[in-house]
Amino acid sequence: MSDPVGVVMALIPLPLYYNSDEAGHRKPIEDERFTQSRDEVATMFGGAVLWVFRNEKPRGAWWNVGILYQDELAALEVDIPNTPDSRQKLRTYASEVLLDRFEQEAIYVKLVPVETMLITRDEVRRR
Repeated sequence: MSDPVGVVMALIPLPLYYNSDEAGHRKPIEDERFTQSRDEVATMFGGAVLWVFRNEKPRGAWWNVGILYQDELAALEVDIPNTPDSRQKLRTYASEVLLDRFEQEAIYVKLVPVETMLITRDEVRRR
């Protein structure tokens, strides 16, 4: 069996706030943590998009051991080759970097098959 071909988009929701402290307070996660993550993923895979919404923030929720966790979210988006090596590279990055950087119990990564188009100025000029 050969490796899968093509590209998948990895969408990684990231919380805007750290988990609650003992008093129930949540501190905002520093902007540098988001931009550092974007830059690292862009270096690994050739580009990335960081989606941060300052006004109407996306809200997410997930269940864990009977507790409903809710977060206001940012998202990291990156297209990666649809190969076991690329998937493992992203899994390792999430487990070794993102879990600690964002002080999370889990990092959710959604992989979506994509078809891409690149429109360049040179292409437009040749028409």
